[in-house]
Amino acid sequence: MRRHPIRLRGNAKGNMRGEPPSTGTERGSVGLVSDRRFGFSTPFAILAVVLGLSAFAGISFAGDVNLAWNASTGAAGYKVHFGTASGAYGTSVDVGTRTTYTVTGLAAGTYYFAVTAYDSSGVQSGFSNEATAAVTGGDTTPPVISAVSSSSVTFSSATVTWTTNEQTNSQVDYGATASYGSSTPLNATLVTAHSQGLSGLAASATYHFRVKSVDAAGNPATSGDFTFTTSAAADTTAPVISSVSSSGVSGNAATIRWSTNEAANSQVQYGTSTSYGSTSALDPSLTTSHTQTLSGLAAGTIYHYRVTSKDAATNLVTSSDFTFKTTTPLNADLVVAYSFDEGAGTTAADYYGISNTGTLFNASWTTGKYGNALWFNGKNGYVTAPCSGLPAMNAPQTIAYWFTASRRSTSTEPVVSLADDAQQISIQAGFKDSRIGVWQDPGSWLVAASPPSRTWHYIVYTFDGATHRFYVDGDEKGSSTIRPTAATPTSLQIGRVRDGSDYLRGTVDELRVYSRALSQTEIQSLMNIAIGSQP
Repeated sequence: MRRHPIRLRGNAKGNMRGEPPSTGTERGSVGLVSDRRFGFSTPFAILAVVLGLSAFAGISFAGDVNLAWNASTGAAGYKVHFGTASGAYGTSVDVGTRTTYTVTGLAAGTYYFAVTAYDSSGVQSGFSNEATAAVTGGDTTPPVISAVSSSSVTFSSATVTWTTNEQTNSQVDYGATASYGSSTPLNATLVTAHSQGLSGLAASATYHFRVKSVDAAGNPATSGDFTFTTSAAADTTAPVISSVSSSGVSGNAATIRWSTNEAANSQVQYGTSTSYGSTSALDPSLTTSHTQTLSGLAAGTIYHYRVTSKDAATNLVTSSDFTFKTTTPLNADLVVAYSFDEGAGTTAADYYGISNTGTLFNASWTTGKYGNALWFNGKNGYVTAPCSGLPAMNAPQTIAYWFTASRRSTSTEPVVSLADDAQQISIQAGFKDSRIGVWQDPGSWLVAASPPSRTWHYIVYTFDGATHRFYVDGDEKGSSTIRPTAATPTSLQIGRVRDGSDYLRGTVDELRVYSRALSQTEIQSLMNIAIGSQP
């Protein structure tokens, strides 16, 4: 509100106690009153009345009038009288000994003021001269609210903004319905651009809100109803990993699969220990079914791995440790390999070994399991070859070949003989005593099984350093842990025993000798691969 101070001064005329102001006294002048019965030693002097408009602290709702006068000797106190008609003072206020007073809360209009003094006995003087003040009407127009909006809405908070056409304070009512129920603290700062933050909200909830502004004159304005919806609560729960597996394991690659209970990215940590050390490329796509391919692995190696997934809220989960073993290439540790595909001549080439070329004696070329093969007559047909690189008799090894018998024999008919000629010790693979298997000569069966029918069968013997195993057509038929005699082969015979006393009657194809024990899975793969096409 605007303040208009007015200082009024007058003459020395006045009336006696209880009388109205002298008509000869100018309105707004000073009236002097003297009454010896009051015990005043000096004339009672009402000096000045200052009129003006003022604002309350905060918002002013009406006009204020400030009055001031000079003290009168002997006065015990003063009373201020005022009203809306001259000489008719409907309101009186005892202000004590002060000589200033502010009349507050006046509505618009013209007001008339006078002051009286009273002594210690309560005897009151007449009215002073009369002063007037015109209180003008204040601002009665409420602010105009516009551009109400909500922004920065999260799962627990939101910001409400709006503008007003004049400076006002700021407050927001809000709640789950249009009845609201909650309000922000009042911001008493008068501005035209308003912003209020709401906090402690419920997630995934619709809120109603309205804004309120009051201007300096106390005129309030309230907006219509608006709404916003909070987002879902922040996700702090990591995905759950399940069904971790490895598949498609080869000599240099493997595929890792797993599932999560929510969409997440995919990555695998892997290595030869639980320290891992290698990481697959991150697949940032969010899915619940995960696949990662690991490549560049070492053959025949045990790998540790664990999978990791991170959801859209960046919650990370890491699985426990798992392992797989890469396969060994089928030609790894292959010492000799005879395909017998020449079809003519007196030699059999060693395809993968150390040039252990075989020399044929009375063996005949015939049709084999894959390409050509050698038929042995059971009398004097055989093949002999060097034995460079062949494993010791008590060392890990594999002997594998395709074979079809011409008869069911009860005699000794070796297919392969690995002999230490100096010690006269050999490992024999073939028929003996109506059984088929592997035995040591001199010695006993290392492992044996019933002979198969007279058709093509894949015969495999393995020794891993502890256990002998015998396979027919990929199926294990027998095993033992008999310890073989230690000896190093110095000759390789196909179709007869070391000393030439017994010969084989039947057909042999695809003979391989390894310096390691093949697994059953490798055997089942090997039986379907011809030597000429083996990688």
